[in-house]
Amino acid sequence: MHSMARNLLLFCAGIPLMLPALYAQESPLLACPSKTGQQSGKYAGYAVRMARSSKRGERCHALVTAAASKTSQPKTVAKDWALSINRLSGSDINGDGTPELIVQGYSGGAHCCYTYRIISLSSGLRLVREIHDQVPVLFVKRDDGSTEIHAGDGVFDYFLLPHADSVIPQIFLRMNGDKFVDTSGEHVAEYDKQIEKAHSELGAADLDKLRKSTYNQNMLIDQLPTVKNVLMIVLNYLYSGREDQAWQALGEMWPPADVERVKKLILERRSRGMLSQVAQKSEAGS
Repeated sequence: MHSMARNLLLFCAGIPLMLPALYAQESPLLACPSKTGQQSGKYAGYAVRMARSSKRGERCHALVTAAASKTSQPKTVAKDWALSINRLSGSDINGDGTPELIVQGYSGGAHCCYTYRIISLSSGLRLVREIHDQVPVLFVKRDDGSTEIHAGDGVFDYFLLPHADSVIPQIFLRMNGDKFVDTSGEHVAEYDKQIEKAHSELGAADLDKLRKSTYNQNMLIDQLPTVKNVLMIVLNYLYSGREDQAWQALGEMWPPADVERVKKLILERRSRGMLSQVAQKSEAGS
C-alpha cells in the first residue's frame, strides 16, 4: 500500500466519523510516491504524469499535457507531500459536459490536511474548484450518472472532545459547474441511523450526570462517551437541515447554564468549515 493511502487509513482510524462506511479507501489510478517509481496515465485525451521533487513539502508534482500534442509543455496542476489521481478522473464531475481530473493531495504531518483539485480536461487545464479538509473526501458516482461528494466537516476535530473521540459531521455536496450545492437534506435517512445509534447508547443516568456537571470548566473523562453521543445527535440534526430539532436536543441533554455557549460555538465552527467553501466563489483561471 502506497504512503498516501497508509496515512489516510491511519488518520481515519483515529476519528469516529458519523458515516464511517463512506470512507472506505478508494484505489487511486496513479500515486506519488510509489514503489514502482514514476507513474503516468491518460484521461480523456490528456497525459498525466506523477513526478518526484526534492523540495520539502512538495515532493510530488502532477503534470498534464494534451496526449496528442508533441510540442506543448506539461502543466503542473498540483504539488504536495503526496498526490494521487481519483478513480473518477476522466469523467464529467460537475455536469458541464467536459471531463475533469481530480488530483488528491495530502500535506503530511501531525496536523495533516487534504486538498482536492478539480481540473477541467480542456484547453488551458482550468482549475474548476478546490476542496480543503482535515479528513479524506469521497467522490461517488450516482445511479443517474452525476457525482456526489461525501465529506466530513473536519473543522469539528477536537471540538469539546479529544481528537480520538471527535465527532466529525458528514456533509454531502454536488457540483453544478464551478459551484458546490449542499445536498445533505437528501440523506436524512443516513443521518437518522446515526441519531438512533447515539440515542441507544445514552442512559438516563448518564444524561442526568452530564446535565448536572460543569463540563464547560473541566473535560470530565468519564463523561466523554455521553458528550460524544449528544454531539452526534445535535450535529446530525443540524447538518441534515433540521436546526430546530438540533437545538431542542442540545437543550434537553446539555447542562442548562452552558447551552447558549455551546450553541454559539457550534455555529461558529460550522461557519468556517465545509459550508464556507460552498459559499466561496470559484477561483477559475488561477
